[in-house]
Amino acid sequence: MIITIKQQHIQLLPQRAAYWKEQETLIVADIHLGKATAFRKAGIPIPEGAMERDLQALKNLIQKTQSKRCIVVGDLIHSASGISETVKELFELWLESINCEVDLVVGNHDRSLIKNLPDEWNLNLHLQKLIIPPFCFCHIPALINGYFVWSGHIHPEIVLKSGVDRLRLRCFQVFEDQAILPAFSSFVGGSYVQKNEINRIYAIADHQIIEI
Repeated sequence: MIITIKQQHIQLLPQRAAYWKEQETLIVADIHLGKATAFRKAGIPIPEGAMERDLQALKNLIQKTQSKRCIVVGDLIHSASGISETVKELFELWLESINCEVDLVVGNHDRSLIKNLPDEWNLNLHLQKLIIPPFCFCHIPALINGYFVWSGHIHPEIVLKSGVDRLRLRCFQVFEDQAILPAFSSFVGGSYVQKNEINRIYAIADHQIIEI
């Protein structure tokens, strides 16, 4: 699904990301590295593998789109407790393998990274926002005068109903001056959003984007 915003062409992808064609840039939100590790440290027996699959999916997407830049709109990590030596090494190797510049707009879960960013993680950190006109990228949805804002944080999902059947789908929520991306992580919950007169909803249904 391609949408036009401020004369820029954005491809909404069923892999839970957006591709900005003019800048050859991939935009994702809420990867939550190390979440399963943090849960296991807390005594919750969560199986491994989700993070590895997510990183492989993101690498495949970067390669498929031939992106020169990837902007993570917050919550790259889940918590400091989840960043084990294994997670550090895995992400370091991933960064070395993608041949793509990575920007991180710091989200609420990323605060522990500000002073403790692993030396091996070659990231461009942006503490509050990143501006590349005509867009502004920040983690928590906000209105910023003069820019169209891309954000994450709420993990939007929409529920479709037909009789007793209910289907919950991740989605992109697009307003006049901002868009909220679905969580990229396969291991997070979501927040229910609704279609109304001030937004457009683009739901992810298997390998398709469907406007609701």
